[in-house]
Amino acid sequence: MNDRVRAIDDFLRQLHLGAEVYYVGQLCDAWHMSTPGGSDATTFHLVCHGEAWIVMPNGSKPVRMNAGDIAFFAHDAAHSFSAVPGIPEKTCDFRHPAPLDKDGPGTGLLCGHLYLPAHIRRLLLASFPDFILIRPDKSPVGAQIRLLIEMMTDEASQNDLGVTAILDCFADALFLYVIRHTLHQEPKLSPLLTALSDEHLQLAVSAFIEAPAEPWSVERLAGLACQSRSSFSERFSQLIGMPPMEFVTIWRMQMAIIMLTDERANMLDIALRCGYESEAAFRKAFKRVIGVTPGKIRR
Repeated sequence: MNDRVRAIDDFLRQLHLGAEVYYVGQLCDAWHMSTPGGSDATTFHLVCHGEAWIVMPNGSKPVRMNAGDIAFFAHDAAHSFSAVPGIPEKTCDFRHPAPLDKDGPGTGLLCGHLYLPAHIRRLLLASFPDFILIRPDKSPVGAQIRLLIEMMTDEASQNDLGVTAILDCFADALFLYVIRHTLHQEPKLSPLLTALSDEHLQLAVSAFIEAPAEPWSVERLAGLACQSRSSFSERFSQLIGMPPMEFVTIWRMQMAIIMLTDERANMLDIALRCGYESEAAFRKAFKRVIGVTPGKIRR
């Protein structure tokens, strides 16, 4: 595992994803479901068996999904999910879904969502397109995804203890496979991976990640990259979508969130380990980036 992959892996490992499967059911006839989008959710739809169509409101051609395909919406874009290429007039009552039946008529559908903090989305998903269709047969991680889909479909068909909890755990794994699939296809879609891959930025970013508590500045980062301050800042902002010190702050705040889960950790010690000389400066930066105080996260 090279250094940039290890850094991404460590970042993902620290995330407490908490994905939830919110719909499992068998749909027949001319069904459809729609979402206006616009929330903070990252959503996915998995066709367990049968087929379905994704219809986007921008007038693009409807996309057919087959068994095993995954529709991934990184930014909760508005869309419709339908039995036919258009949107039929008939709507479904989704409050009491029929159980999955791979031998029955219609479409078996499993839907989930995930609420990632804004700072995580900026580092990981900021450049992802609104809609990604993943066909396991054409994916560089298709074998793993197919196995996971089979397990999810089989579990969703059970009427046993812990089904919902197990599906939620599987949904976390599916999200990570979607990230792996997408970044294998187009690494530049992740600002974080771009920062760790670019030959002009890699040394500086890697040095910061290795020692985030040290007193970092744009000048110091630029020096490690053998560039002028202005050239480094311009390239960083252009490729990553944020200024260098904002990247530094966001990374530190994610570190702090992990440390805050340890009730024994002293707030000043957390501040120092995140590169702040005082608890007050740390609290101010944390509230600005995360939106709530460190104490609220701890509680």
